[in-house]
Amino acid sequence: MRLRTDRRRWRASSRWVVAGLLAFTACVSAARAATPEELTDAAAKADYAFFTEDRRALARLVAGLGAFGESSDPLELYAYALAEFRRLQLAARSHDDRDTEAAGSACLAALQKRSAASPRDAEALALEAACAGYLAELGGLRRLTAGHKRDVSLAAARSLAPANPRVLLTGALTTWFGSNATAATRSEARAAFVRAASAFDAVAPAAPGEPTWGAAEAWLFVGRALEQDGELLGARSAYERALLIAPDFAAARRRLGSLASRR
Repeated sequence: MRLRTDRRRWRASSRWVVAGLLAFTACVSAARAATPEELTDAAAKADYAFFTEDRRALARLVAGLGAFGESSDPLELYAYALAEFRRLQLAARSHDDRDTEAAGSACLAALQKRSAASPRDAEALALEAACAGYLAELGGLRRLTAGHKRDVSLAAARSLAPANPRVLLTGALTTWFGSNATAATRSEARAAFVRAASAFDAVAPAAPGEPTWGAAEAWLFVGRALEQDGELLGARSAYERALLIAPDFAAARRRLGSLASRR
């Protein structure tokens, strides 16, 4: 009888020990910094959901990366901000002002936390300018505050890394979508998109965990600018370049299809 009692106590204590070890492992796992491979995987998932225009997948990804948004690690904060930026882009394309506002604000909040640790980071400043640029298009008071944030962040990014492809792309997008866009500024944006696309082609492959976004979008906008100017052959080539980089890029495939219908 006593032996059975001792066995029951041992089993109960063993369960407590195992539960404690599992809880400790979970805490350590949650507290440790993400590996470069995990950061690369998060960025790849955000890009894929953006290219395939899967807003639900992006919402799930953002929710899953919530700990990154609360982190003090600059790389984790950037990964979270990038996922929110992709959500912001699709929300803006769908004219979902509420989701655009939420994603843009979350993107900026994460990057502001990052800037406290790395204030002179051109990559983070370029992404910050891009997020603020979309918010500026919402109009009202947000146009003024977000527009100012976009301009300040972009100027700082340019001063730090004027040849950085994402800095060039963000500057071109700011000119292209600007509320005061004219034929002259559109021409300026076209040249800037070409410079950005060329810079992406020339840059060395990114190490795991480093930013990689933007190349396919740069070629998409090269195509859009050429198409607007009636240079359809060049536009077709640019859209095909975008699809070589991101075969699932739905926007580039649509533009290519629209050119085929204009024959």
